[in-house]
Amino acid sequence: MTIPRHAFAVIDGSLCQLGRFGGRAVWHRPLATAVVEFRRGPFRTYVREHPYGLLPGLSNLYCLDGAHRLQWMAEWPFADDPCAGIIDEVDGVLVTVSVAGAEVRLDAATGRLLRCEQPIAAAG
Repeated sequence: MTIPRHAFAVIDGSLCQLGRFGGRAVWHRPLATAVVEFRRGPFRTYVREHPYGLLPGLSNLYCLDGAHRLQWMAEWPFADDPCAGIIDEVDGVLVTVSVAGAEVRLDAATGRLLRCEQPIAAAG
């Protein structure tokens, strides 16, 4: 027997788990402005918020557990270059990209920074 996965959506800037009939069963209000992206992982959900409205130094990327409780905020390497996208989770590593195009790899269980690769500038 397969258990169906719950449907998730961003509604009015909040991350919502939808019930059987399409209504909000559980939701997570954003920490500051609005949730713009999320990605389901095993036992967790990664959330990227719109970066404006967060206090300086706080990352716009964080992780929620299955009950939508905050587990960690990313150890983001740039104060002025927020997370622009959640790419994938591979072997316990969360792969993301910054606005300037840097690839940032984080420990999926803790949010700790593992590696950051700056984009190579084009020679002209």
